Amino acid sequence: MLLHWMFFLTMNVPEGYIKGCLEGNQIAQRELYNCLLPYLNAICNRYLKNTSLRHDVLQESFISIFKKIDQYSAELGAFHSWSSRIVINNCLKHNQSTKKFIAYKTAPFEKTIEPEALSLLGVEDIERFLKSMPEKYYEVFMLFVVDGFDHGQIAEMLGIKVELSRKRLARARIWIQERLERLGVDLVDFKYKTI
Repeated sequence: MLLHWMFFLTMNVPEGYIKGCLEGNQIAQRELYNCLLPYLNAICNRYLKNTSLRHDVLQESFISIFKKIDQYSAELGAFHSWSSRIVINNCLKHNQSTKKFIAYKTAPFEKTIEPEALSLLGVEDIERFLKSMPEKYYEVFMLFVVDGFDHGQIAEMLGIKVELSRKRLARARIWIQERLERLGVDLVDFKYKTI
């Protein structure tokens, strides 16, 4: 699984794909789609509350990516980062729209995990654990810690103030710390990135 994440850290979209898409080349579009799909699919899995909407969100996102590809500038960052922002925004939009139609509350569920068993957890287990935190905390936590957005960018994406983004991140960290303490995990050596 580590190699899976290392691939995304070193991911580089060939410039020829981008140029080809700008020229309307369907082969380049297919290659770009195939190159980005695993990365953007993983983002959908992280951000969507209802992952059954993943295919719809990915389709909408790729349509946006191809329509707005002329707005991409290499000086602003890597192409996969630019495209991930489109996907994240679409995920957040879908999460908001489904809240209007589905009003449900899940029963709290906590699985007892022995501290030594924590090292055996997979990525899916950790994602499931994090997704069980309140949605507003989860969104800010993922955007800041996992995807590396700063609080100004997060505030813009979520339509909130920068201070509220900082507060939600702090509350997400407290939530995680409290849950881990309940599981008997010692956090003495655990260091947080500064806010």
